[in-house]
Amino acid sequence: MKSILFASFLLFGAKAQSQINDTLNSKKIDSITVISKKPMIEVMVDKTVLNVDNMPSTTGQNALDVLRSAPGVVVDGNDNIKMNGSAGVTILIDGKNTNMSAQDIANLLKTIEASNIKDIELITNPSAKYDAAGNAGIINIKLKKSITNGVNGNINTTYQQSVHARKGVSGSFNVRKNKLNWFSTVSVKDNEQNTIADNERTSLQKQYTQKSIENDKFSSSLIRSGLDYNINKKNTIGILWMANNYKSTMDNNSQTMVNQTNATDTNIVTRSLAPFVTNRNNFNVNYKYNNAKGEELNVDADYTNFISSIYNTVNNDAFTNTTTKYGSNSTQNNADVAIKILSAKLDYSLKINSKSQIEAGAKTVFTNTNNALVVLNASNNNWLQDTGKTNTFRYQENINAAYFNFNISLKKFTIQAGVRAEQTNILATSTNLKSETITNPDTSYINLFPTLFVQYSINNKHQIGINYGKRIDRPSYQDQNPFIYVLDAFNSEVGNPYLLPQISNSIEVSYSYKYATNAKLKYTQTSNYIEQLTFQSGTNTILTPQNAGSRKMITLSISTPLQPKPWWNIYVSAEPFWQQFNTTINGYGVNRTTNTNSIGFNGYMSNSFTLKNKWRAELSGWFSYQNATTIYVSKPLASLNIGISKNCMKDKATIKLGITDLLNTQRWEQSLTNTNLTMHTYRKWESRNISFSFTYRFGNSKIKAARDRSTGSEGENERIKEK
Repeated sequence: MKSILFASFLLFGAKAQSQINDTLNSKKIDSITVISKKPMIEVMVDKTVLNVDNMPSTTGQNALDVLRSAPGVVVDGNDNIKMNGSAGVTILIDGKNTNMSAQDIANLLKTIEASNIKDIELITNPSAKYDAAGNAGIINIKLKKSITNGVNGNINTTYQQSVHARKGVSGSFNVRKNKLNWFSTVSVKDNEQNTIADNERTSLQKQYTQKSIENDKFSSSLIRSGLDYNINKKNTIGILWMANNYKSTMDNNSQTMVNQTNATDTNIVTRSLAPFVTNRNNFNVNYKYNNAKGEELNVDADYTNFISSIYNTVNNDAFTNTTTKYGSNSTQNNADVAIKILSAKLDYSLKINSKSQIEAGAKTVFTNTNNALVVLNASNNNWLQDTGKTNTFRYQENINAAYFNFNISLKKFTIQAGVRAEQTNILATSTNLKSETITNPDTSYINLFPTLFVQYSINNKHQIGINYGKRIDRPSYQDQNPFIYVLDAFNSEVGNPYLLPQISNSIEVSYSYKYATNAKLKYTQTSNYIEQLTFQSGTNTILTPQNAGSRKMITLSISTPLQPKPWWNIYVSAEPFWQQFNTTINGYGVNRTTNTNSIGFNGYMSNSFTLKNKWRAELSGWFSYQNATTIYVSKPLASLNIGISKNCMKDKATIKLGITDLLNTQRWEQSLTNTNLTMHTYRKWESRNISFSFTYRFGNSKIKAARDRSTGSEGENERIKEK
């Protein structure tokens, strides 16, 4: 019944198409304008923009929650972010790469309140100006900045109730006087939630049925503060500091029933306590020059310091099927990670004339990571080091890059051609307790990444385009770490120092009607495809990343705004896709190749209502069907969200009320089949909740906006893995 409701909801927009009024005949050619106020969704030539502040249903949410509702974006049960059906999304904060692994990105995004987000840009086809990392495109989360001369700011408080309560307070403050502009944002959150994590697997004539409850009490804070000084009309210098802190007291209680042929059944009770802390500080110095002739120079220097610690104690008690205890063991996994990133970047652009422009730039990045894992086993009331697993891992990387772009308009044609060159140098060493050192990888390679964009304007209503791009996805720093990390009595993770970067080539054909309705057909081919594969080793499952072969993907994206009534605006997007995986699975006694074809679908629809007395309402929903990949098959995900908001106190305050996942359909299920293993995983988190927020704005709000600027380390932070 819920699937029928969602299908009807997403297909409703087709009927309303005939009711589009003249609002879409806006003279603005680079974006759509549905209503007099900024719409929730804007479709531009090169990106889609979510105006988060105009979405009441985001009340009480964080940045990761908002992305769950973004068109074409999927966040799975393990908080991995995909766009257009592909993993490998590059996440930027104000144009700066987060340089972290999927797990760490999720933790960072949980520290960012939706009330502090200005908008989110979804860029599926980045130009050569951007780092070549990320085959799925770029998501740029732009935080609110000061917009006034004098003093202004806002204070926001949120309360969210599901099974457990979540609370947050945030605020921003700005002082602009003459040539100086100082701005700061601070947010703190306190959360708790339970996640059902069930797992059933069969291997070697044994069946393992695991039932788990993950209780996660986590708190977070985010500070962002900067100072800009306008030397004169042409020159500006600035400094920026961003720090986030994340603390969790993860407590996982599980019970695993082991059923085996011709043997006594076993019941294993496990408690895994995994408190962990992450701290990240980024410092940026920026210089910008521009003049009236269209010449611009931007220079960035960045330093990022990231540390994380996790102290995981796993206690296992074994019982017979008659509940008689016959054994126990305990293990500690204490992991410390320190990552330092130093980068410098220069971007230059020159407007040759009214129809042509050139862009060029260079960048260098130095990364140094130190990882220490100490594994202890309990023995006679003492903790003894496990010499086979305790290890230190040091990873050093240097990336040097340069790019050139040329833009020109020729009558009805707009053309942009560019190329980016990136040289990568890597040295990694692993040392065990016996002082034995393995140096791998120790390599250097260079890649060229060409891009081409061609757009042809048939007339004022119809535009067609074609573009080509090449991208790279480098492994996260810790994915290359050969540590063996014990999760519980039957599950472990291990890194892979032999990983190679995956390379993607894509070509896209697009059509636009009235710069509002868009259709895109995209083909992507990826080699050295990186996938987290699951193997069986004895009684344990092992999760490890591998270059699993190649992938081909065809995606059709259709999106359009609708306006049945002057007070009712709709945005609809539908994205069916086909993918093929030629997978090579090698390890832990398995050596085979597979060929998998599957189809998938991502759908999104939002309804925005402008009501009387400054009330606004929103009804939105999304549906995602990923189907089969390498060895995995996933079930659909969906959500229906509603929200309402009102300005009050002479427009200085806003109240919002929202309900997320009204039908409680966000539950993640995945199955896999390997040579000696079949497994089904189920995860259900506290997705259905009701939220309330109150925002108060103070100060002058009618002066020019503070400058938006990115920073230099735009390709490394999302490769950091916190745990």
